[in-house]
Amino acid sequence: MSIDEELAGITARLKGEHDMLPFMKGLHAAPSLSLRPLPDEMRQVLEQSEDYHSPAPGEGPVWFQIAGPDDGAELIVYRSIEDGRLYVMAPNPP
Repeated sequence: MSIDEELAGITARLKGEHDMLPFMKGLHAAPSLSLRPLPDEMRQVLEQSEDYHSPAPGEGPVWFQIAGPDDGAELIVYRSIEDGRLYVMAPNPP
């Protein structure tokens, strides 16, 4: 299976199970999101959380809630079997 096929299958499953999905501070229509490589800055923020455990390849997708003193965010993260990279459900580019 290629990375594109793997990510397409996970994305289709999420979109089939949910009308709305979280990204950062808001909910978005599921069709407007897809799995994108997790930026290093986001990965570093996740890893700084004492509750964070990196998902195993093919596990998940995993829903993370990050709360700070003044703010919070929610992300859906997936680690690929094919390339071992972390991906996040994020808005499609315009």
